[in-house]
Amino acid sequence: MTKEQVASEENQVRNIEDQTGIITNIQLFAINDGPGIRTTVFLKGCRLNCRWCHNPEGNRRYPEVYPYLPNCNDCKACIEVCPAGAITFIEPGKPRIDKGLCITCMQCVDACLYEAMVCWGKIVTVAEVMEEVEKDKLFYKNSGGGMTVSGGEPLTQPEFVLALMKAAKGREIGTALDTCGYAKWEVMEPVLEWTDLVLLDLKHMDPQAHKDFCGTTNELILENAKRIAAKGIRMRIRVPVIPNRNDTKENMEKTAAFIEQLDEQYNVIDGVDLLPYHPYAGAKYRVFGLDYPFPMGEGYSDEQIEPMVGVFCDHGLDVTVGG
Repeated sequence: MTKEQVASEENQVRNIEDQTGIITNIQLFAINDGPGIRTTVFLKGCRLNCRWCHNPEGNRRYPEVYPYLPNCNDCKACIEVCPAGAITFIEPGKPRIDKGLCITCMQCVDACLYEAMVCWGKIVTVAEVMEEVEKDKLFYKNSGGGMTVSGGEPLTQPEFVLALMKAAKGREIGTALDTCGYAKWEVMEPVLEWTDLVLLDLKHMDPQAHKDFCGTTNELILENAKRIAAKGIRMRIRVPVIPNRNDTKENMEKTAAFIEQLDEQYNVIDGVDLLPYHPYAGAKYRVFGLDYPFPMGEGYSDEQIEPMVGVFCDHGLDVTVGG
């Protein structure tokens, strides 16, 4: 390799490492986001609008402020400094932020002495993310783990995801993409070239029900599932199980049949993860002062989940409950 080629390669690496994106969190020692021990990088932004979303702080692409109600002492300093008049108190100790008015100036975050105003969304470089990811590299090698890029929906930041995947592979770290599948193929395909495993959500098989629940129909998602499988990329299918939304036997049968067909044709399915609704999801909404549209009571019992597991087993699929 000539000096010029070496210099060009080094410049490409630097360009990748300098790329920026917006994340909400980096979770070390994750065990539910792919095989082995992993580091999960949560990106901000999602094109769906799932009413049951466990990560509402990840929906919008940009940094934003949420109230953290347990810390609020009702001093109202946030109201005094907000230039947009976006903050109101619905009752003592319960501030609410009008997202249509908020200009994300962060003055309320700076003014609050009790950390009751929290900014979700941090602009970081690929190099900064990889510094965290590499901390567990020894565990990846021993467990078959690696880095998982999740969200929100990571493909709302495709250039950043691609750079992360390239950086990880350059460090001999395995990669997984946790996606809802709702992205143009020309956006998804370059990322897949650097992806070892896709964790793909299938929320509902009926297009209209999917639109009612998630804000868009499922045709693009199902087509992308077929295209991913045709590329020979390993997949785990993740099925959130939501009361009175997708938990019917009919929907589970259709979902299992679709996955079975993919596996019979392409032999790429590693398994299915059923992710049952549980009441803890609503806790995050409550502390952020958000409305949660599902019951706060008990989650699914083993007796309720067992028949669903049986449906997928009957189609010859390996199933886990809870990821």
